[in-house]
Amino acid sequence: MKEESKIKSSLLDSHRIDWQMVSAIIIVSLIGIMTLWSGSIGFAIRNGGPNSIIAKQAILYVVSLICMAIAAAIPIKLLRAVLPIAVVLCVIGLSLPLFSPLGMTINKARRWIRIGSFSLQPSEIWKPVMVLYLASFLEKRKERLVESGLIAFPAIILVIVSAVLIFLQQDFSTSILVLAVAFAMLYLAGTPFIFMTNLALFLILYGALMIFSSQYRVQRLVGFLMPDQHTQTVNYQMYSALRAIRAGGIWGKGVGLGTLKFSSIPEVQSDFIFAAFVEEAGFAGVLMVMGLWFFILVRAGRRLIVSDYFSRLAGFGIITLLSLQVLLNLAVVTGVMPTTGLALPFFSAGGSAILMSAISCGILINLSRSGQTETIMSASFRQKGAAYD
Repeated sequence: MKEESKIKSSLLDSHRIDWQMVSAIIIVSLIGIMTLWSGSIGFAIRNGGPNSIIAKQAILYVVSLICMAIAAAIPIKLLRAVLPIAVVLCVIGLSLPLFSPLGMTINKARRWIRIGSFSLQPSEIWKPVMVLYLASFLEKRKERLVESGLIAFPAIILVIVSAVLIFLQQDFSTSILVLAVAFAMLYLAGTPFIFMTNLALFLILYGALMIFSSQYRVQRLVGFLMPDQHTQTVNYQMYSALRAIRAGGIWGKGVGLGTLKFSSIPEVQSDFIFAAFVEEAGFAGVLMVMGLWFFILVRAGRRLIVSDYFSRLAGFGIITLLSLQVLLNLAVVTGVMPTTGLALPFFSAGGSAILMSAISCGILINLSRSGQTETIMSASFRQKGAAYD
């Protein structure tokens, strides 16, 4: 009875939403929208008025947080039941920007679809859907997967097709991100080392081929290798971002007091918003935001580590997705990597990007709660000698 009472207590605790993690996510999002308001004001003044960007983005934040709440509350079984439909819709969605009149081109990239006044970037929605699909696919084949990686071949082909479609939209960074997340999930699922080695070689070859297939990407690579010689051309954004970061110092200039955001950093409201944040919040602000992200991921990871197979794999897939996106964005802004086009979750402007971040966090909250519940219920039934399915 004592052991049964302990299990019931653990069941109740695990079923509860981790409000500390939710609070940290909301704090990060609030810091993000405050940064976007302050950092994008120069761009907004030149393009429709001082509040033209933040007014739209504030609405998108509210909608995204509602979507996060729905993703956190929806039963996992229902989520898995609609996965096949979601995968089909996402693959169709990835094709629409390229092969339909709904496709919309911005800055020579055809990544969006527009229906009336509403626009959407399908590749952003595909990211969390792909993670859930891979987790479900690999769970059903987990015994055979550790013997032969060829079992995962159908899923790998689907991921490669999606990556190629995204690449054709002139979105090299997201294409690589999708492949990297899939590779990490296959590794976590216990795919044989030889198969993973061959897959890694393929990814390296794919990346090199994609880079050298475009003169623009080659120029960015050359600029990255010789930064001091291209400060006014391909490295102008990175050079300007580094100036803003250095200007921030330890404590920053204060919210709204940054100056380089007004004209020195092109597209500051998008991929380089972190530079505007550092100028105003300084190194102390960076530590605070990174600490919050670390707290979120650790809280989720501690619950997921004792979850069922699907929740564990999907949860760590979402963690990998968010972590890579944050790290790659910061690497670009600080000059550690060549300039590319990855949004910073909860900070960069764009409805699709904030929607992806919020839904991913909602799924992570859901998995960290539901997965433990399933595991403890299974243990409870086994103690009573009953089968649990």
